[in-house]
Amino acid sequence: MTDIFTPKTSRLKRASFARFAPVIDLVRPFLGTAFAIGMIALAVSTFGPHLWTWMLAQSYTPQAPDWRMFQDLPVATLVHILGATLSLGLGAIVLFAPKGTPGHKLMGRIWALSMLITAVSSFFMKSFAPLLGQFGPIHVLSVWTLISLPSAIWYIRKGDVEGHLKAMRGLYWGLCLAGLFTFMPGRTFYELLFG
Repeated sequence: MTDIFTPKTSRLKRASFARFAPVIDLVRPFLGTAFAIGMIALAVSTFGPHLWTWMLAQSYTPQAPDWRMFQDLPVATLVHILGATLSLGLGAIVLFAPKGTPGHKLMGRIWALSMLITAVSSFFMKSFAPLLGQFGPIHVLSVWTLISLPSAIWYIRKGDVEGHLKAMRGLYWGLCLAGLFTFMPGRTFYELLFG
């Protein structure tokens, strides 16, 4: 029997994508790892072959933090730091606390909003290693966040708890990775702790 409500083109599109389903299912588990390797390769190619020599030549003598440096930071940077700090702390609670509770859902929504604020505010900041205008490799993580966050919400809304958990874990560990980059020489937290 012919379905008169579904246009032929939509049935054809589904049929053509169905051929690739086994390949997509095979590749999907490796996408996160491939993305991480790509980010590392991009960072290494940006900084060049002498990255480790340069980093080891920097001073890593801790000093008392000079909190006055935050007075001179642009508003976008302050919003970004606030969002990232909230996301880092709240994300750890949401990730490791019991799942499915009303508290988990509320904290998860607040965390998603703070991640969104962190990602969007990063586009108003200049990269420490610009490649395209003011944008650099770290902005790829922001784009990834803007893609992964709605995906994670979509997974849980359709009942795919495993997909939701993987997406949220990936977002949190990506945030931790971006946080480590803030301690590189020339960046705000390096200046705060090591002068």
